[in-house]
Amino acid sequence: MGKKIPGKVLEFLVLQACDEGPTYGYEVVSRIEEITDGNWSPSYGTIYPLIQRLEEQGLVKSLSDEEADREGLETGERNYYTITSEGVEKLGDISREKKEKFEDLVAGYLKVYEHVHGEKELGEFLENF
Repeated sequence: MGKKIPGKVLEFLVLQACDEGPTYGYEVVSRIEEITDGNWSPSYGTIYPLIQRLEEQGLVKSLSDEEADREGLETGERNYYTITSEGVEKLGDISREKKEKFEDLVAGYLKVYEHVHGEKELGEFLENF
C-alpha cells in the first residue's frame, strides 16, 4: 500500500484511466501504480466508492455485459467503466484548474528538497526522475 492520494488528484487519475478506454477497478489501481511508479496505490475500498460517486455524477458509466461483449471485453465478474462526455469535460476542467496549483506545489517541494539536501542532490534527484 502506498501513500494517500489527495482526493482531486485521485478523481483526476480515475477519470483519466476511464478516458483511456473501458476499465475496471483492479486495472484503475494498476494504472495509478504504474503512473506514479508505485508511489501511490489506492485501496479498492477507496476506488470503488469513488467510481460509484463518479457514475452517480454522470462522469463515468458502467458498461452492460452486452456493451462489454461488443467491445471484446471479458464479461461476467468484472464491471467495466468508461468516461462520458461530461466526464471528458470535467477531466479537462480539473486539468486546467489544477495545472498551476500542481506546478506551484512541485516547485515548493523542490525548493524545500534543495534547502534540506543541497543543489547538487536536487540535480541528481531530477536526473534520476
